[in-house]
Amino acid sequence: MRPLALLRYAAALLVLVTGGRAWANPPAPVLPKPSGPPPPPPAWMPAGEAGRQAEVPVGKALWRPGKGIELATEDRRFTINFNMWAQLLATVRREAIPAAGMEPWSSSLEFRRARLILSGNIFSPYVGYYVHLMFAPKDLGFKDGTPRRPPIFQWYTTWTRYRHANVQAGFFFVPYARQRMAPLAKLQMVDNSSASYEFTLDQDIGVQVSSPDVAGLGKLRYFAGVFMGEGYDYYKASDFGLTYMARVDYLPFGMFDDYSEADFERKATPRLAIGAAYAFSDRDHRTRAISGTAFADGGTMRSNNVTVDAMFKIAGMSLLLDFYWRQGWRLPGDAKDMFGEPVAVEAARNGVGWTAQMGLFIPRTRLELTARSSGVRPSRRTETSLGRLDEYGAGLNYYFYRHSLKLQFDYFRQYGPGLPAGVADQMRLQLQAGF
Repeated sequence: MRPLALLRYAAALLVLVTGGRAWANPPAPVLPKPSGPPPPPPAWMPAGEAGRQAEVPVGKALWRPGKGIELATEDRRFTINFNMWAQLLATVRREAIPAAGMEPWSSSLEFRRARLILSGNIFSPYVGYYVHLMFAPKDLGFKDGTPRRPPIFQWYTTWTRYRHANVQAGFFFVPYARQRMAPLAKLQMVDNSSASYEFTLDQDIGVQVSSPDVAGLGKLRYFAGVFMGEGYDYYKASDFGLTYMARVDYLPFGMFDDYSEADFERKATPRLAIGAAYAFSDRDHRTRAISGTAFADGGTMRSNNVTVDAMFKIAGMSLLLDFYWRQGWRLPGDAKDMFGEPVAVEAARNGVGWTAQMGLFIPRTRLELTARSSGVRPSRRTETSLGRLDEYGAGLNYYFYRHSLKLQFDYFRQYGPGLPAGVADQMRLQLQAGF
């Protein structure tokens, strides 16, 4: 190699090594490990502080289907669960009125979701953490090769020392609507209903207090929280327009896994969960209360949001019902169009919505039949920009290993003024795998 070329390679290597470090925080100095027995702690040190910071060996690894691999210390003060899952989705869609230059029929095969979940507890069984990260292009909102959304789907810490007042803080789903609170990997159909996406509240930064079992009765839960109201715009400075919510679940026949939609347990005894929630969104910057798009006029919205729902299971049959109501009023902005004229004020999306969804396992098989009907209706009493939308459909699920490995197929027809094309037919086949 020529001396000049060698000099160029050396210079490039020097830039990569030193330049990369110049932009990062320098590593903190590492203290050398002392030899011999540790010195006695100072008199003003809290009792047991040295033991709290001591190294603890990790016990045996444990794998649970659907929950992943767990590593834990023998005293279980420290645990970590690794769980990954992904979805491959094939879609065929027909638009009654296709966009200009587009064909009525379209098809796609996409890596819909790819997720990594880390969870466990630190220092104490009562201090937990949950980290849910996204990696699929659709999750990250890729546009023109650039991601538009951070990879954080949820990230929070919990403190569960007192059963009647569990505290959770971070970025997570507002515990408002049942369908949205159900883990995405545990949905009975390929996606949530149209009504759920229209009326539910999304992820947000906030603090909630809850109890998984009020008074130890095995029949009652509650959630109450305060959230920033900015959703994925949490990195921006905002006003004091917060979102306040409360939810109660009543289970008259006792506790069961009511946030997993399919009835895998197939018990002959009935199980029922009834829930209700209220949320007040103050000076929300988006059209659907912590969801939707920004108002074109640059203003905000205040809204009252109410939902009631029920989950019923018996002998492999499950039934989900929910109802939504939103009543909001606009606080107009002062945005102007390209001609300097004020942008027209868009009305709040006032109205109601509902979902009726059923699943039925064929006895002695892993095959489940599903069906759903959902609707959205604009308010008749107040001004609204919400359009009517209806959907109905059915599907088949085959659970090789429950939600860890399943194949889902569904067909839906959507119609109404709330749909740009007026009428659309859609067939989807989705494979989900995880560990």
